[in-house]
Amino acid sequence: MSAPGAGAGVRRPPLLLLALASSLSPFGMAVVLPAVAAIGLRFGADYAAVQFVLSAYLVGLGVTQPFSGILCDRLGRRPVLIGGAALFLVASVGCSLAPSLPVLVGFRLLQAVGISVGTVASRAMIRDTHDVLEMPRALARLAAAMGVAPVIAPVISGSVGAVAGPPGIFAVTAVLGAIVLGWIAWDLTETRPAAAAAGSTSGMLHAWRELLASPGFVGHTLLYGFMQGAFFAFLAVGAAVFERDLGIDQRGFGLIWGGVGVAYIVSAVLAGRLIARFGLQRVLRAGAGLAFAGGLAVLAATLAVGVTRAGLLLPLLVMMTANGLVTPVALAGAVGGRPAIAGTAAGLSSAVGLVMTGAYSVVAGFVYTGEFLPIALLMATATGCTVLLVPVAARERWRSARAPG
Repeated sequence: MSAPGAGAGVRRPPLLLLALASSLSPFGMAVVLPAVAAIGLRFGADYAAVQFVLSAYLVGLGVTQPFSGILCDRLGRRPVLIGGAALFLVASVGCSLAPSLPVLVGFRLLQAVGISVGTVASRAMIRDTHDVLEMPRALARLAAAMGVAPVIAPVISGSVGAVAGPPGIFAVTAVLGAIVLGWIAWDLTETRPAAAAAGSTSGMLHAWRELLASPGFVGHTLLYGFMQGAFFAFLAVGAAVFERDLGIDQRGFGLIWGGVGVAYIVSAVLAGRLIARFGLQRVLRAGAGLAFAGGLAVLAATLAVGVTRAGLLLPLLVMMTANGLVTPVALAGAVGGRPAIAGTAAGLSSAVGLVMTGAYSVVAGFVYTGEFLPIALLMATATGCTVLLVPVAARERWRSARAPG
């Protein structure tokens, strides 16, 4: 089915395929979080050294995603997706077979370089083939899938890791990469509009300057980064917190986290309907306010009574619900204003957002010494920043049609 204004012969890509392709990036980052201790034991490395397994992945995403977006605009979405998925598959096999920690870190870097295009190309293809009124609803479904990834990743990691160790965990990423690569090659058609073909390095720099000068682009991008950062600050130490303070093992943590994550999935699915009824800005304000309430509740409960099941899980449930409302608007806002450079916008916004979330993971890993209060402070300040950014994001003026061509 062609999108309005898409032009003859442009078929909308399968949304489930785009969801899978975009989800591999956060999945690949989150799947190792519960396995950090096991990786250290496998290679005889301390916690600080194993952190490079996370930071290498983040560096790969942060450095590569802006250029992935540019390649999507220049070469097309489909060929870049195929190349990225193939590299992710090969690197995942390498991670599974890695004989040492430095080799694992190197393959983790290649994993990120390969899958960096998944989120970027998927968001650009939705912008290519959907009217601005339809785009947030389509991105709400994409956001639901992206939210599922870091929720189910610890569940899979805890279950598979308990049986097969870290090699089994990376074998799972290889299987997922093979599925996505085969589906892309079989069923994905090109959607890039002719106007998206960038020409030169100066054109690339001009596009970046244009985006970074846009309050709407910057506001939506940072809003997404802070919202996700609040959760990844917790995920980085969540398994240790559950075991130390609540007496729940790694597998139990994964299952409970997956249960809490259902709130995100439900709210992201409902976000499209709420946006259609109440408008983008009302949903965005409500979601940011709800997230801040959850962040403050975590901090208040930690200060008052320490870490308890109710004091931790109930605020996390509220924050998960808020995240599902905010993420579709943030994703749409970052690419909605400039359809002719949708790939570049998606790449730059994804890079900034994911580097922010990863930075929260790394910082949380270093400041956590067995006391949860520093993590609660990180979560509360991150959600507070989302409230402050809502007026900035609201200044975007989206263009009402996709790019010509």
